[in-house]
Amino acid sequence: MGRIHIEREHQLSQAELNSLVSDLSDRLADAYQLRIQQQGDAVHFSRSGARGTLLPGPSTVVLTLELGLLLRPFRDGIHAAIEQQLDTLLG
Repeated sequence: MGRIHIEREHQLSQAELNSLVSDLSDRLADAYQLRIQQQGDAVHFSRSGARGTLLPGPSTVVLTLELGLLLRPFRDGIHAAIEQQLDTLLG
């Protein structure tokens, strides 16, 4: 299966949450050559073979990523790396 779903609770202020979203978006874009498009609070990621969304909420951050056939073998490594980055940013 090529779907990654990560959900984390947080107690961040809106300014801290905005900073986290910006930092995580930049890190993911750099690491995986993703294009970023912000629509309201949601951040959409895309590249050949992958697309996803980062949804920051008042108490949770949810990231979903769909991987195409060529990236599916790397799913576990990508999942672990994103979780580690998100956990680092959440402190």
